[in-house]
Amino acid sequence: MSLDAMDWVWTRSTAKGTARMVLLAIADKCPDDACTAYAGTTMLVQRTNAARSSVVAAVDKLLDGDELRVVEGSKGPRGETVYHLPRAVGHVRSAPDDVRFRGPESGPVQNPDRSENRTPGGPKTGPEGYGNQTPTGPESGPQNAYERKHQAEQRQSRATRSTLIPELGPLDGALATAGIPVRWSLGLGEQRDVWRLVQAHGVEALVSRAATRTTPGAEPKSARYWLRVWGDLDRAPAARPGPATAAAHTDNLAAGLALLHAQKEGNP
Repeated sequence: MSLDAMDWVWTRSTAKGTARMVLLAIADKCPDDACTAYAGTTMLVQRTNAARSSVVAAVDKLLDGDELRVVEGSKGPRGETVYHLPRAVGHVRSAPDDVRFRGPESGPVQNPDRSENRTPGGPKTGPEGYGNQTPTGPESGPQNAYERKHQAEQRQSRATRSTLIPELGPLDGALATAGIPVRWSLGLGEQRDVWRLVQAHGVEALVSRAATRTTPGAEPKSARYWLRVWGDLDRAPAARPGPATAAAHTDNLAAGLALLHAQKEGNP
């Protein structure tokens, strides 16, 4: 069915230059009349024989029009973008004259160069040519601005949060309630250091210390920053004894001396 999609590009598409070649390469991979196929950057560069930057610009231009769409929520077997040619749906190519007037004994026209949208997993050996070899390695990344922005947002989202050990759940919740955003990007050992501080000083003390260094509306600080701030609690000077404590100490000393004197009197 990819021949119908390709015929639509040849006869109906308004794309020009590299954009037209990119659209043809994607149409060639459509396995059925749904006109949907996945495509990676490396494959499009190889098939169009164009510069990588030209392919990226061509895809962006096509997505700005109405001849190419990204299928949200779908990916190829190696993370390739899945595209849809909406205007090619339902298009049927006209049969060539040499096929149209053949008798019933003639079979379907064989096209050895037709690309099949097969999922990798079969034998690695096979005929060379237009087989749908899925690109591998970093070159098979996103080839349009939409996908690049989407993946960048996902990476940023993963970078701003990491899996916390269960013991730090109450601290995380208390910080969030106090309006103190934290980027939890700590390793396991550093999380254990935070937990030790929680055990030594309590959640309330850590939240209070963070509150004194947080400006409303400011960007979230990393948990590594707060670990250094909370570590100062271990180095805080011990509280000096107040008057009541000093008086009690003096009374205990006097009582001890009196007891010692009484013991000497009883044992000449």
